Amino acid sequence: MRSFTAGERTADLHRDSETQWKSYRLSPGETLTFEQYERKVYHENKYGHSSRRKEQDSRRFHVCDENQDGGLDKDEFMTFLYSEEYPHMHDIVILETMEDMDKDGDGVLSYLEFTDEEEGMEEGRQAETTFKKLDKDGDGQLSRVEVKHWVLQPNLEASQDDEDSVIIVMDKLDTDKDEKLSRSEVDADPQLIEDQLMYEEDDDDYAHDEF
Repeated sequence: MRSFTAGERTADLHRDSETQWKSYRLSPGETLTFEQYERKVYHENKYGHSSRRKEQDSRRFHVCDENQDGGLDKDEFMTFLYSEEYPHMHDIVILETMEDMDKDGDGVLSYLEFTDEEEGMEEGRQAETTFKKLDKDGDGQLSRVEVKHWVLQPNLEASQDDEDSVIIVMDKLDTDKDEKLSRSEVDADPQLIEDQLMYEEDDDDYAHDEF
């Protein structure tokens, strides 16, 4: 059920990943190499990517290649595109953030770096408030831990919301406390499942048959 709820929340990401995967026109069973990705994304540098971004993509690509076969399958490609959704990739995400924003390389973010016009928040009252809120120890700079809280907090909060929703459903419907939902338990309150576990879809024709 946790997997189902997380899948509901990330459905748009899966669809985007699937669309991008199909654009490479790979044969069944074929994996995507970094060279193929590089040719498509960095061809003539038409998107204005920096050399640093290319190096970061290469590193992230190889970390996502869990079996180290030199290519990414569809699941690994999803991890590559949306690393924020995968806890084992969080350190890579923060490393990239620090590389982009820590201009003087001292391992922390000053307010000036935090509001850098290229990578940071727009300078202003909101940025000041956010910076002070993130700066838990009040030393006037953001440590790697504080940056992690800033960058990944939306994902962590969404995951916690998923967990809370599952707990609510199980507490109310799992009457025999076997940590599973039988058909009769689901039928007892299908609206609760829809309210707690299912995300709204843009497509009116989209329907669930999992339950």
